Amino acid sequence: MKTTILIVLFAFMVTVTIKTVAQGSGVKANPRTRLQSKEIATERADQSLPSGGGQPGNKLELKGVEGEIYISENWSLGTIVLRNGGIIDNYLLRYNILVDQMQFIADKDTLAFASPKELSTVTFDNHLFVYDSYQTGSTIRFGYFELLEPGKNRLLLKRTVTFEMPDANNPDDEEATKYYIDECYFISKPGKAANKIMCNRKSVLSVLNNHQDDINEYMRITGNKLKTPADLKKLVSYYNTLDE
Repeated sequence: MKTTILIVLFAFMVTVTIKTVAQGSGVKANPRTRLQSKEIATERADQSLPSGGGQPGNKLELKGVEGEIYISENWSLGTIVLRNGGIIDNYLLRYNILVDQMQFIADKDTLAFASPKELSTVTFDNHLFVYDSYQTGSTIRFGYFELLEPGKNRLLLKRTVTFEMPDANNPDDEEATKYYIDECYFISKPGKAANKIMCNRKSVLSVLNNHQDDINEYMRITGNKLKTPADLKKLVSYYNTLDE
């Protein structure tokens, strides 16, 4: 079914309105469809994906792991908390990694929030998402993150599509396209854009750069090497107890 683009206004709780854009009818909407939102379009302007994959003789380093572009592929009933405290709990939700959109179904259309800054949290299928700013080079961007560790300092996970490889015989077949997903970790400190970190001591402590003596003692006693996401969660949780 051909994708239809239309602007939709929904009146939510306490007279708050969140703009939405229809991506098409039903659950098989084209995953490439972008919001017709100047704000979102600007944020993703330079996130073009490599092309030419699948051509004979090309030696490509495919960063990331092959996977699905939706969380979740099946629609899940979830809860949306607005920044003004309003709650919406009657929508089926999923997250589209490729276009960084939180999507839901309304009136048999697949929709996405065009004003995600009005959202506080989005929860479904045991995932909790926030929409926040982050630093990339010298630029501040906004996007969806999964919240792994809450608190004054937050550990966030951002998934991105690093490569898409169309079927050489059917390049226009979206369902046959292979997507490679990368997972990046960020730490968000109060009043600042989130900073990307690596799973190693130097990278993490360059962001969590206070309470150095306490952190060193914690790492000595626990043996935490900051090599895994679980290690990161434990350190951020401990750091928050020092930074209260």
